[in-house]
Amino acid sequence: MTQSKKTATYRVVTDAGGGRSFRFYCDISGELCCETKPIRADTEQAALEIAWEKEGRWRFNRCPACGRYVSSAMFNVNAGRCLDCAPWENEYPSFCHHCGARLREPDACFCPVCGARLQVGGTDGKEGAADDRL
Repeated sequence: MTQSKKTATYRVVTDAGGGRSFRFYCDISGELCCETKPIRADTEQAALEIAWEKEGRWRFNRCPACGRYVSSAMFNVNAGRCLDCAPWENEYPSFCHHCGARLREPDACFCPVCGARLQVGGTDGKEGAADDRL
């Protein structure tokens, strides 16, 4: 039996006074979604639990299919799943599925930030009128 993840991917930053801040990242894009205030607790695990409950988890969507914690940019609200489990279909994405950048052109085939080919209409963008403009 596999144990489900209890938090999003994170890093710990310890300050000189012994407080611990946590940086929580999207499990798909790696985007920094939340940086907590310094937390003082007896153990790192106790500080993590406080940080996640008070600040972290409210910044994420949890995919019921795969259990990952993802940013809003990596979550298909129509399907209620992350973009890896439920890619956009029959609509142009508002966000890059790779880096999470907001797309300014609704019919773009490539992300203007990272250059990733965007998933469009359930295809890899190789077909359709959008490619005729490239």
